[in-house]
Amino acid sequence: MTNENEENLFIPVHERTLKFQDKEIITADLADGNGYVSVRSLCEAFGLDGRAQRRRLQRQQGYFEPYTATIQMQTAGGKQATLCLMASAVPLFLTGVDLSRVQEQETRLLLKAFLDEAHTVLAEHFGISERGEIQFLRESVARMVAEQETYEENLEKKVEAELAELRRAHDEKVQQIRDAFGDLRQQVTLLEKVAGPKARLTPEQMGQLRQTIATLGSLMQERGIAKPYPGIYMDVTRLTGVSRSEDIRQDDFPKVIEFLNRQVKALSQSKPPDSDQPKGN
Repeated sequence: MTNENEENLFIPVHERTLKFQDKEIITADLADGNGYVSVRSLCEAFGLDGRAQRRRLQRQQGYFEPYTATIQMQTAGGKQATLCLMASAVPLFLTGVDLSRVQEQETRLLLKAFLDEAHTVLAEHFGISERGEIQFLRESVARMVAEQETYEENLEKKVEAELAELRRAHDEKVQQIRDAFGDLRQQVTLLEKVAGPKARLTPEQMGQLRQTIATLGSLMQERGIAKPYPGIYMDVTRLTGVSRSEDIRQDDFPKVIEFLNRQVKALSQSKPPDSDQPKGN
């Protein structure tokens, strides 16, 4: 039995003391890097029955055995073998404490608060607590907001690209319409020159035309033509393509005057028949 105890007895690398409500909790660090807490000092700090808690650890050896160790620690009576619990297992150990066995009211309230927090932490871990649900909702909302912002950003870029394409197509169509109207104006101008209404003779031109016709008519009468004017006017309208001399266009005036002047000149150069000679000889 002595050999077994000596084999299971650990020597600490460091020993420390933690203050808790004017009580001291004794801790020790082993060479493997794990920290341990004296079960006796832990029970004294929380006002628990040390013997009862050690018996509970023995009953639950199936779970707590890997987390307990007997460590040679410094006490008021010298170095003694002390039952210790690994620090990481202390929260679970305290959750099994019967609150009705805690003697001090302040310690009981503190332990109850610790148990409530342990309850919440475990519930959060398994996703079944209100705080966990709230955190989940917060994360979900944050994720939704981020996704919405990304969607809106992509949508804005898409809309801007579509608007740019619409503006480009609109500008191109406007330019095509402008070009078409420019061509149309050129065609209309050309058409007006060819087939459009022409300016008629001015009063001065009409006066010159009548005077030239009168001169020609007088010469023709001198040559024996009794009524030359209908024929002269018929030649003039036929030459200009109109039905009345009043409709003669200004563009046709030069050729009409030239036509009449040629006849006046021809008749002026020929001698009129002798008025004493009988007509027809």
